[in-house]
Amino acid sequence: MTILYLASFIGGLLLAVGVMIFGVERPRALHPSGERSFRLSPAPIGAFAVMFGIAGYILSRRGGASVAMTVVIAAVAGIVASMTTARLVRKWWAVTPEHEVEDERYILQGHLARVTKPIDAGVDGEVVFEVENERRVLRARNFDEGALPEGTDVVIERIEDDVAYVEAWQEVEKRL
Repeated sequence: MTILYLASFIGGLLLAVGVMIFGVERPRALHPSGERSFRLSPAPIGAFAVMFGIAGYILSRRGGASVAMTVVIAAVAGIVASMTTARLVRKWWAVTPEHEVEDERYILQGHLARVTKPIDAGVDGEVVFEVENERRVLRARNFDEGALPEGTDVVIERIEDDVAYVEAWQEVEKRL
């Protein structure tokens, strides 16, 4: 039985490494209802296997309990660990991180546009670009404070108060 407990412990550790590398979610396509689920996923199974292995190994080495009682106690410890893991994952899913709130000004950052009215230092010009097959025209200022002639390809840095701050594509391309 010692080999069973050690194999369970090692297998659980391998599943835990898989969870660290790949995460705890099962793809929606694999779940019958189309919702994300972690039942029978590596996280609770790994927790069960690790705890079953540890508890079973310790109880079998100490002696005093029958083989059947050792297996039952190890299985109960594994089930408790698995349920605790499932509860923690469920709570983790409910948390919405604050740092992932998108700043509206930078949604189109890196988007290509074309100057339709020249942009001079201190004077707004105009750019045109497409978003989801919709043509948009915005006032524009050069990010570098230089002049941009009509027809210049530019990259949007940010949009504030319906003014696009742009940079010439040639300058961006040099940095790439």
